[in-house]
Amino acid sequence: MTMQNDAQAAFIESARALKNRAVPSQSLRVPTIDPERRQRSLQTCHRYAATERPRRAVSPTGNGYVPELAARIEDDPNLTDGARRCARKLAELTFRQNREGRVLPVTVTYLARALGRCRRSVQRYLRQLEEGGYVAVEVVASPRSRMCIGLMVRLLAPLLAAHHRQSWPQSAQNPGATPESLNHRFRLLFQGKACSMPVDQWALRCMDGVFRSLMKTKPLTVLPPVHLA
Repeated sequence: MTMQNDAQAAFIESARALKNRAVPSQSLRVPTIDPERRQRSLQTCHRYAATERPRRAVSPTGNGYVPELAARIEDDPNLTDGARRCARKLAELTFRQNREGRVLPVTVTYLARALGRCRRSVQRYLRQLEEGGYVAVEVVASPRSRMCIGLMVRLLAPLLAAHHRQSWPQSAQNPGATPESLNHRFRLLFQGKACSMPVDQWALRCMDGVFRSLMKTKPLTVLPPVHLA
């Protein structure tokens, strides 16, 4: 057996060559430690930062609370943290305003202000919750113009806890008080003359004006192309 075919001899030869190429330990530069700097670091490492992070004022929410929800929204990997927070805010507002119907009349601007996010982020949160089957969103069209005045968000069964899917516990009310007051005049506007429709139908309605303008300028656009022989 030759030297080239012996694996052990080849390993010994490569180890010897590596040892010869290694730099002697005397030539390595060991960084010196400043004792004063080390002592100062040990004395101040446990202290707070000199400039603390500014804190925002917390809005007084009173005695409101979020009702019990299903743990599914916490385990759903398709939802972001913002979408989960939006679901909790929707459940809180619905529990406070409409426990029987579980339908919340709300605007995107109000949700953006309540969550501290922009309107586009709130729209993404609602789209994620709608795709996951947690809420159903409908657009409320204005009876006076072709613009929308808000949304009707309905809480669905997958969002609610199993023991509260049928109904929520009712709140203590004054039997002598009137059910309708001026505090709910904007909510009555949603439920009155305005009509609600799904988001896809609202998108088609918004594109009707553009389509009519296109037909006036280029009426032959929708016709199939004619191939001349």
